Amino acid sequence: MKNDRVALVIGASQGIGKSIAIALAENGYHLILIARRKEKLEQVLETVNEINNSKLNMCIPVDISNQDNRNHVFRTVVKKYDRLDILINNVPGGSPDEFLNSQNDKMIETFTQKAITYIDCMKQSYEWMEKNNYGRIINLVGNLWKEPGKNMFTNSLINAAIINASKNISIQLAPKGITVNCVNPGFIKTDRYHHYIHRLMTDGNMGVEEAERIVTEQIPSKRVGTSEEVASLVMHLVSESGSYITGQQISVDGGALKSI
Repeated sequence: MKNDRVALVIGASQGIGKSIAIALAENGYHLILIARRKEKLEQVLETVNEINNSKLNMCIPVDISNQDNRNHVFRTVVKKYDRLDILINNVPGGSPDEFLNSQNDKMIETFTQKAITYIDCMKQSYEWMEKNNYGRIINLVGNLWKEPGKNMFTNSLINAAIINASKNISIQLAPKGITVNCVNPGFIKTDRYHHYIHRLMTDGNMGVEEAERIVTEQIPSKRVGTSEEVASLVMHLVSESGSYITGQQISVDGGALKSI
């Protein structure tokens, strides 16, 4: 497929980020893949090169939450491609906590790692998207922004902050042909999901089948989603068909979100 557009995918070494990277490769995008784990990231690069080896794909193994690293990434993008069309913000949240045991320093650290990273990446992306009056920004967030979890106090408030910021930013960037949307995965079969199942097994002294049953009972669709299903929505939002969709928060959760 002929496509000269450039996509920057953060958190591309596994799970949802990896599936999005593969879907973008299948649609002919030039890819810059970002993640901390070099070996896994290079494996994903090999995969996308096999899909479309005519593209100038590259990977940069860095911790994107570091400001100097972010600046390096965007300098590299500009130097190699002189444009940026797609930004996939995909950074995990912090450790579980509750209000009464939350710690100010941990809250600041987690907010910096996710919310500030998302906002700064959007700002640096805008500088190049606005030159072509075109851009697609996707922020992977989560349903905690609307239905906060008891033991996810800090993550819930950070997700709410990202959603609020994204709505604000989408209004400002819409006249430039740049869309900003948030995708909120529910239970998706990734390493994070398997870690959650393991914690349920440990805390509840139960087997894997019982732990998975507890999870699926919360989901109207009675199953856990796949990272490919999240990627499918992302691909619509970054396509020409998604050009009139902006400022939205869309869940991919099998109907689990109860709020209106």
